[in-house]
Amino acid sequence: MVVTDDIGMHTLAEEFNIGIWHGYELLNKLRSAKLVDGSLIRKIYAALEVNGDLPKAWREAKHSTFFKIFGHKKNL
Repeated sequence: MVVTDDIGMHTLAEEFNIGIWHGYELLNKLRSAKLVDGSLIRKIYAALEVNGDLPKAWREAKHSTFFKIFGHKKNL
């Protein structure tokens, strides 16, 4: 298993039949195991946003995978 948000690495891992997760998927597993909480997840998202490093998959997961923390996406 490999955890990366680099889409090129996702493609390479598929070539070798290696399981792969996006980083938010690992974060969700850590949350499920109660190793991280909503507060830390909010801080991680804030840091990624401030650094301009929030991948598309993470933006989508923010209001789906982590909807209990961030709420559902509001349609504007």
